[in-house]
Amino acid sequence: MAARTVAIQLIRAAIAPAAARGLDVDGVLREAGIPAGLIGEDAARVTEAQAARLIQVLWVVTGDEMVGLGAMAIPRGTFRMVTLGLIHTPDLRTALRRLIEFVGIGIGFEVTELAGTAKTTRMIVAPGARTRADQVVGAIGIVVGHRFASWLIGQAIPLTSVELPEPPPPHADYPPIFGVVPTFDAPAAAFTFDSGYLNAPVVRDEDELTEFLRNLPDALLFRQDYHPTASSRVRRMVERRHAPELLTVEEIAKPLNVSAQHLRRLLRDEGTTFRQIKEDVMRDAAIAALASGRESTEELSDRLGFSEPSAFRRAFRRWTGSPPGAYRLARGQ
Repeated sequence: MAARTVAIQLIRAAIAPAAARGLDVDGVLREAGIPAGLIGEDAARVTEAQAARLIQVLWVVTGDEMVGLGAMAIPRGTFRMVTLGLIHTPDLRTALRRLIEFVGIGIGFEVTELAGTAKTTRMIVAPGARTRADQVVGAIGIVVGHRFASWLIGQAIPLTSVELPEPPPPHADYPPIFGVVPTFDAPAAAFTFDSGYLNAPVVRDEDELTEFLRNLPDALLFRQDYHPTASSRVRRMVERRHAPELLTVEEIAKPLNVSAQHLRRLLRDEGTTFRQIKEDVMRDAAIAALASGRESTEELSDRLGFSEPSAFRRAFRRWTGSPPGAYRLARGQ
């Protein structure tokens, strides 16, 4: 049941430049297997596979690795050439300085700088938020820069803070994306991490890079390897269980060797609840199954632990704002 989904706001942001240019957005969505009717529903979500396919299709139709979000078009193959230059650096500090130099002259975005203290390094991805597109690019820059840096040195780099120059959106999954809850309405997109990682040697070679690039955009946008939190551990346990709707917090707390009350407190401190985690798991599993068409509504309802299909349908509409049938359209488009 280990499936995750992506908020529709990411899909909207990705297709907005193509729509502004008059490109066939409906065709792009169709090729990505995303029902066009979901775009207008604020609570809608798509699978990571659908989102990744959308980015791949947009790369083709726009000819731009930033899919139109950047200040200038970035020809396809640019990321490969940049990363080839990074894997031959001796350590992360040198790699980041080389990356910063390229961003400043090759993407047309404003100055990016490496600064901080002896203990903490702060990278400013963009000096300000001129437009909504700039805000999206800033957030993407943090994700891509952070995850590629972690891959280069072969170890996850925990972020200590993330700043975004936008108000907090109602339907975004920022803690799973960054590993920390961002600070919003900041003057610039930025992130910080322990400066000790700057001395870590680059351990990748060109063969590994070739394999990494084959898995784009998944390898940068959707694969996380953060230090486990209480909520992430609970989610993994719920994902492995049949009929999660029937699970109780006591059943999950016992193998974690904590009381149900203590587990609730831990989850509350992380801004979530056991019920919310259960519903997220069921929602994501349901969306993945409906998009693939591999189960009927009745079979899915039974697998998730609902008493009857009508109860599942009501829950699904509450989670996504749409009936289950709206997600099956991806197969028939």
